[in-house]
Amino acid sequence: MIEVRKYNSKDILIKEFGEVGMLTVRGDFFTQRFQAVIAKTCNVRIPKPLNINSSKNLSLAWMSPDELLIFSFSGAFHEKTKKGLNSSLKGSHSLILDVSGARSLFLVEGILWRELLAKGSPVDFRKNSFTKGTFRRTRMGQVSVAFWMVSDNSAYIICGRSHSDFFYDWLCNAASDGSLTKFF
Repeated sequence: MIEVRKYNSKDILIKEFGEVGMLTVRGDFFTQRFQAVIAKTCNVRIPKPLNINSSKNLSLAWMSPDELLIFSFSGAFHEKTKKGLNSSLKGSHSLILDVSGARSLFLVEGILWRELLAKGSPVDFRKNSFTKGTFRRTRMGQVSVAFWMVSDNSAYIICGRSHSDFFYDWLCNAASDGSLTKFF
């Protein structure tokens, strides 16, 4: 991953990354063929609603009852996954779309990351509600986003690339020194 820009306050580190491999996959999750293709190609099971499953090379997020989002931090693995899905799902009711250039990825790290995300989102960020493997789509700072917990001290956020400048500025402003109070 190539770091595009970085902001560091005393409590929060925000990084934006360049193009990260992202594929939108639509299909019928309930057919055995679709589940088998995803499991074989991605080496990850289809996540339950509002969850994300990860392996060494990629993450698979539940976006809606018929849509998955695949993240790959390796360009070679991204291309391999895209080709594998296209050939395996050919002839079935499905859609595989590369959205890498249309999305931006941010990493938020620090002891107050939950407080930062709670500033702009109606999601319950308590430690027993928002855990590793939890995935949410919502709005933050008036921008459509999706986010998930990476570790106890970090979370990834994605948004549309056309909103990335505004959203980066919003995150930096919301994380500025003295603007966050320990709550969670």
